[in-house]
Amino acid sequence: MTNSKTNPLEVVDRYTEQVYHQRDLTSLEDLVADPMIRHEPDGTRLVLTIEQATLRIASFHQQFRSMRFTNRKIIQDQESIAAAYEADLVTEDGEVSTICGIEIFTVREGRITEVWNAPAGNGSWG
Repeated sequence: MTNSKTNPLEVVDRYTEQVYHQRDLTSLEDLVADPMIRHEPDGTRLVLTIEQATLRIASFHQQFRSMRFTNRKIIQDQESIAAAYEADLVTEDGEVSTICGIEIFTVREGRITEVWNAPAGNGSWG
């Protein structure tokens, strides 16, 4: 269980490791606020319950047999993490594609409360 003393980077690292690398969607209950807010680049503000966040991420797991995220650059303050990431996505037939993007997380009381995420680009960071 997460607590308010947990460093935001530790929460985001656990989220990436458990939810995406280990594919453990039950860990969302400890890592994500209910509800959580997603900010989209068109100005849309999505308020997601744990159940909705679980369904959203489960759809990614259905598309890929594995996903491996690597943070190339991290910027952090007391409650936020900005990560320039790359991800190798492996399809069921073994094809690997690499994407990159920037995601910003706000962590309060040991849980991710808000996420800003623009669509990822193809390839790796230069």
